[in-house]
Amino acid sequence: MQQNFLSLVGFVTLFCLVAVPIQSAVLGTSEFHTQTETETFFGTILRNGDNFVLSDSATKSKYTLDNPQMASRYEGITVKVTGSLDTTSNLIHVEAIQPIV
Repeated sequence: MQQNFLSLVGFVTLFCLVAVPIQSAVLGTSEFHTQTETETFFGTILRNGDNFVLSDSATKSKYTLDNPQMASRYEGITVKVTGSLDTTSNLIHVEAIQPIV
């Protein structure tokens, strides 16, 4: 009986030592994927229904901007947008917009 108890304690201890690093590795990986890098985009802000898009004529790309209140001030103006790009939805999470003079 005592030997079975010691074996069970040893197994539980070993399991805890293995499970904690695996859990940390999984959490670390998911945190890595949620972080995005800030990028700079250039183009003209255009209205597209209720949304605003950044139209980049050089690359012929259009990106939806997630801050319509900020973007509305620059409608029709060539700008520099700083933010992070969500590539799955082609959406820029806007941090700043500056007109290009």
